[in-house]
Amino acid sequence: MDLKTWRKLPQKSVDRGVLYDLLKNKMRLKREPVMVTYCETEPPAGYAPVNVPPCGIVHRAEQGQRVCVDAQNHDCFVGLYHLGMITSERAGSLICDGEYLAMEQGFFTAAAARRNKEQTFTMPFGAIRAIAAAPLRDAPPDVPLDLLVVVTDAFHAMQLAGAAAVREGTAPHGELGPSSCSSIFVAPWFTQNTVFALGEGGGRRFNGLDTTEMFVVLPAHHAPYVIEMFENFWIKPEAAHHLLMPSYAAKKAAEDAKNRG
Repeated sequence: MDLKTWRKLPQKSVDRGVLYDLLKNKMRLKREPVMVTYCETEPPAGYAPVNVPPCGIVHRAEQGQRVCVDAQNHDCFVGLYHLGMITSERAGSLICDGEYLAMEQGFFTAAAARRNKEQTFTMPFGAIRAIAAAPLRDAPPDVPLDLLVVVTDAFHAMQLAGAAAVREGTAPHGELGPSSCSSIFVAPWFTQNTVFALGEGGGRRFNGLDTTEMFVVLPAHHAPYVIEMFENFWIKPEAAHHLLMPSYAAKKAAEDAKNRG
């Protein structure tokens, strides 16, 4: 799949202002939602190149910056490889076979590191030229929203990652183990699906996650479901509990008998 095909995925338009208001003022997310854009050519005007690991652009955008990384501006060859900005030949076995994982972490066996990389999503070389991020509240309206990235706690992650599941029945894709750059930027591309990911040590550190937080990434075609979900949000557990839970049904029957007597 190329970027033109990605942007032709069936989707409804989303009002970014409404989406931001919902996330920050109604859901009361502690951290800023981030808009990520795949760049087939040059990054959008006003996005500054930064020398950080590609996954680190999320944290920069949370802080109010419009930033991008490409093959010349970055601080992690692993991220470049998974984003398809360097060839597998240049990445070599150090990255492609995960040798670096066993070199820097004693608990990683060489075989496990190799399998880790075999199971990690990687963009085809040249699919994108750069990747850009900006705070959702301050993203230029003419710049495409390809991904909505949120760092949040498990409770809010459950709601956001489940938005497509409750509106169209598509269960989200979960990740634990792959490089954070792949989980955040590449897994949604290949699965065309919402992704929730714990990230790995480096990605969590570069993005300042505490022990309770995780990444949630919605592709553009799932973002409108967040608004739909909350526009239709109501809970009436009693409507089903007495049909599904024997203990609840027995308690209700006893209460009804007491009220009659």
